[in-house]
Amino acid sequence: MYTDEDHNADGRHISYLRDPVLAQLDPELHAGLARIVEKGRRSVRAIAASKLLPANTTFFPASISDKAEDAKLVRSERARHRAVWLKKALTTARGHELVFLDPDNGIETISVHQHSPKSGKYAYWNELEAFWAQGHSLIVYHHLNRTATVARQAEILREKFTERFPDAPLIKHFLARRGSCRHFWIVSQDRHLRSLSAAIDRISQDTLRACLELG
Repeated sequence: MYTDEDHNADGRHISYLRDPVLAQLDPELHAGLARIVEKGRRSVRAIAASKLLPANTTFFPASISDKAEDAKLVRSERARHRAVWLKKALTTARGHELVFLDPDNGIETISVHQHSPKSGKYAYWNELEAFWAQGHSLIVYHHLNRTATVARQAEILREKFTERFPDAPLIKHFLARRGSCRHFWIVSQDRHLRSLSAAIDRISQDTLRACLELG
């Protein structure tokens, strides 16, 4: 979604590859990711080529913005570029039930306006709403910060999701604590409720079972 940033060493976070609990949850996926890292080919395109995800998975690797170019553009130019990007992303998503949005930092923050140079690191509510209006259920990555406790940030985000998606029968998040804390928010369309609820229960049960067996 956003061009690589070499200065912050985000790519160093690969300890999950040595985690036996995570490996047990999906051995094939875990081993496949390890192979990609070992070969130094870490990219969305490498994941797509690996065929680790279901065959009907569609990837949209187009960068939402470029940090070097964005600094040279005026606000109106960035706005046009982002509008084009969103239109292409929505077109690519058509025909799919579930859309995963993976912004670098997560959901919009008040300190970064939608067409500022750093906006490429965030997904904005109006963009999530555009996918929702097209009939997709959503999974959204969000990186927590230090503005409040983890519990309070979860509470605030739940309130915002509920306000933005009042007709969603399911709004739930998973908290990942490996390294820094992150959320994965799941927002279900009515017709996907049964299958998503079953998947959430299965993940929860598998995680508990793996922890108990390896604990």
